[in-house]
Amino acid sequence: MALASLEDLLAKKFASGAPLRRGQPWERERNSDMGAFSENTYVYDLGSSALPGTGVAEPSATRLCIAEEFFELGHRVWDTCAIMCKYFEAVPEAVAGKVVLEVGAGTGLLGLVVHRVGAERVLLTEYGRCVERMVENVQRNGALAADPSTISCCMLDWNDVELPPEVLALMPDVVLAADITLFPSDVPKIESLFRRLLELKEDMVLFLGCQDHREATAPFMEVARQTFEVEEVPRESWHPDFRTDLHHIYKLRRRQS
Repeated sequence: MALASLEDLLAKKFASGAPLRRGQPWERERNSDMGAFSENTYVYDLGSSALPGTGVAEPSATRLCIAEEFFELGHRVWDTCAIMCKYFEAVPEAVAGKVVLEVGAGTGLLGLVVHRVGAERVLLTEYGRCVERMVENVQRNGALAADPSTISCCMLDWNDVELPPEVLALMPDVVLAADITLFPSDVPKIESLFRRLLELKEDMVLFLGCQDHREATAPFMEVARQTFEVEEVPRESWHPDFRTDLHHIYKLRRRQS
């Protein structure tokens, strides 16, 4: 995606049409200096209060180095993803010892973080060309995990009626989705996908991270509240340095009859 079109997309999240403004130091989408974040590697340090940044670095046991194409929609780390990564660092018991599936994993950062904080097994899913970048990042960073065989990737097309065999074999306890409510045309696909996933296991929980100004967030949440049990995760439980009034983390569960 070209720079101009990405800026157009980001500007749409402000209902008032106000220009992009500078947010917290780690925020990219509210920073008017977009060029400052156009490096090819997103550096994320686990267990550190240091803010994520960009630059030249190598992965380690406590550092994830995420290759991205900043101006490609599905090939970059969005702010909602960073918030969810820090949330699971702050509340690792939400995924520790559990089997985790990520939907719309993009660069793979969130799945890599929950793997490092104690998830038993992680499967990251994406579609199209995004799969290549996701696999690259998992191979580069996952090899440094305690057990690299417990994190893997596969393709998941939201248009498919059937779930991939890899997902069916996984039988996840937890599903993650960060900032996938971008386009209103995707709302029925996301609702259908979430419903099929939550039907796999009675006690499954789905963590959805989103922000208010995405075009599809309000339409999807309206549908979700009619279809699922929805609980908002209080911001007091988030990482103290990664809280904004634009973002939300929800827990979705199968509605009990």
